[in-house]
Amino acid sequence: MITAYFVVARGSGNIIRITRRESVPDDTPTVINVPVSTASLMRYEDFLARGEDLISLQSVTRLVKADNRNHQNSCRII
Repeated sequence: MITAYFVVARGSGNIIRITRRESVPDDTPTVINVPVSTASLMRYEDFLARGEDLISLQSVTRLVKADNRNHQNSCRII
């Protein structure tokens, strides 16, 4: 099954792109790969539609948690 992942810059926490893979991509010293929920993807697309070009992972997942009271989208950036 193909799963979508946010590719996130470690330094800034900004989403660089979305990738779709059959297996979990490897993290690197500069990026991490975070599984994308449907709600997070919709929120990300809303930001893009409004012309946002620097979208942080925190801004996408924080609102999902607040709306759904669901903490499955939390992640840790080191």
